[in-house]
Amino acid sequence: MSRTTRRATATFAATALVAGSVALTTFTPASAAPGECVAPTGEVTVFGFNDFHGRLSEAAQLFTPVEEARVAVGEDNVLLLSSGDNIGASTFDSMILDDTPTLDVLNAIGLDASAVGNHEFDKGWSDLSGRVVPQSDFPYLGANVYTAGTTTVAAPLQAYELFEKGGVTIAVVGAVTDDVPSLVSPAGITGLSFGDPVEAVNRVTDQLLDGDAANGEADVVLASFHEGAADGDASAADNAAASTAFASIYQDVDARVSAIFNGHTHQEYTWTTDAGVPVVQAGSYGSMLAQLVLSVDDTTGAVCGAPEVSLVEVPEEAGTSARLTEVTEIVAAASEEAGVLGAEVIGEASEAVSTAGDGTAGTRDQESPMSNLVAQMFAETLGEDDPEFIGVQNPGGTRDSFDAGEVTYQEAAMVLPFANSLFTTELTGAQVKTLLEQQWQRNSDGEVPSRAFLQLGLSDNVTYTYDESLPEGERITSIMINGAPIDPAKVYTVGSGSFLISGGDNFHVLADGANTRDTGRADLEAWVAWVAEQGTLSPDYSKRGVSASLPEGALVEGGAALTYTFGQPLAGGVAPQTLDMYLLEGDKVSPVLENSAITAYVGEVVVGTATVTEGVATIQVALPQGADVDEGEQLVRFEVAESGTEILVPVTVELVDGAPVGDDDEPTPPVVRPGLPSTGN
Repeated sequence: MSRTTRRATATFAATALVAGSVALTTFTPASAAPGECVAPTGEVTVFGFNDFHGRLSEAAQLFTPVEEARVAVGEDNVLLLSSGDNIGASTFDSMILDDTPTLDVLNAIGLDASAVGNHEFDKGWSDLSGRVVPQSDFPYLGANVYTAGTTTVAAPLQAYELFEKGGVTIAVVGAVTDDVPSLVSPAGITGLSFGDPVEAVNRVTDQLLDGDAANGEADVVLASFHEGAADGDASAADNAAASTAFASIYQDVDARVSAIFNGHTHQEYTWTTDAGVPVVQAGSYGSMLAQLVLSVDDTTGAVCGAPEVSLVEVPEEAGTSARLTEVTEIVAAASEEAGVLGAEVIGEASEAVSTAGDGTAGTRDQESPMSNLVAQMFAETLGEDDPEFIGVQNPGGTRDSFDAGEVTYQEAAMVLPFANSLFTTELTGAQVKTLLEQQWQRNSDGEVPSRAFLQLGLSDNVTYTYDESLPEGERITSIMINGAPIDPAKVYTVGSGSFLISGGDNFHVLADGANTRDTGRADLEAWVAWVAEQGTLSPDYSKRGVSASLPEGALVEGGAALTYTFGQPLAGGVAPQTLDMYLLEGDKVSPVLENSAITAYVGEVVVGTATVTEGVATIQVALPQGADVDEGEQLVRFEVAESGTEILVPVTVELVDGAPVGDDDEPTPPVVRPGLPSTGN
């Protein structure tokens, strides 16, 4: 029966009932148009999630509200949708099994439909079309994914799917970001093209709804985009101004669409377009659900009034149902099998490579060999041939350590368990300084959070000094890239996990970077491959950032010494910002490698030595008469013997006779002192 015939029959039946029964006082007039609400007859609850990324341990809790609603209002009144990236960049238990457990979980819970995400293409179109879609009991929707050279949706993807819920026919139209070609290996998608997602959704919507060009197949259309706004804390208008992709969704989607679900950007928001259409995204990683309640008139196929939209927190405990029991069993079986596969040895560590504190992620106010190692992996994996590429790791993102000896696949996964996508962005040198200043934390409201200081892990081409006694925003006193002062105006590329690059952990400046892009790689996948390539790993105890009290004034040949102090004494045995790296033993911190000596150089001339005591050194730097150095802006290089920490500090050298003492034919060019503008938080 067509939509028109069904509506006409319903109207006739209602009229006949009125004629035969004076007790029935409400009815739908025969003149009521399809799509026009006369009186609400019921509600349809639509749940949406996005960017699940194989978070199997969260599955039973995530879908508990869905199962509760199915019991409360009936299966025929509940719809469950995904906005893509169900798989890919997954946690170990799913990733090691080719994400089959995740697909099994989504089948078991009764997912109705999913937009295709960019990570569904991670292993190429042949894998998606030949394995993933056939293994899924739900349709994958990609209205803008075409067979190359055509505008025909590439089968087995679909443009839309229809569902009978609450007495109305609901069409779900799905589309993926058209940036997919830059997010996955080009070789894997050679037979495809990716069109404008909004244009595709609007075209299909027009076909589905009553109209001149319509098939008249649907009463209601819901749009599911694997695309979204970059900043859930900003307004929709600000996001539209900053992103043409989101602006198109926010401003140009057909106003007849009843609601818009978003994904891809891992944000939380519930907004309404100027046309009154809800736009919602439910975070990521199974943290919450979007809930949409449609009040419907099943006699005309209309949505009555504005849908109710909310974000639903996932309960701590999973509920009970036959579906949830099956989900739990799938997850347990995957965990057991992954444990066996995770025992594979992928590398070796000559000594333990540890995070700070207790070896997990409990201590975040210090550098650690492991966080710096992860940052180094980012630089080498993403930086290609750029020697100034900066790898950055947030301390909370490094969750475990390597013991000495064999490193297994599972151990590598425990270090980086979040399966973040790897992103890059571009910052000026001045913004890099701001990034380091933001280690002293301020949240989006300008308040100091409970963790007031988070020390970043950095690749080994970056070193800096800081002085906590200075005003906030002025504490970074020098930054070096490959041994040279950073250029505040120059653009540097920074790479890390999606969480940090999006401004996570209150490193807000990263969200302001230019040309931010998803590399299409996941941290765990890249990390495992990199560890395997290294052969034997060894811990690097050199500090990237050093607490420093720096003197003022010039370094004068034969003149008075300048006094430098590096490291802060332990304060109550906690939060050491010393030249040593520390581990927690019981309730005490102990240095992993204890430094004992520091030497200062200008060029190759020794200008001072001192001992290091409990990670702190005070060193007198004096330039002897007749030293073979050049006048002007130079660097004092401090070398900490045991750890290999190198500290570079700009200084002005003044020679007594005003000329270089050395007799080189080509004098060393002067080093420019970095201009480091003050940047408040």
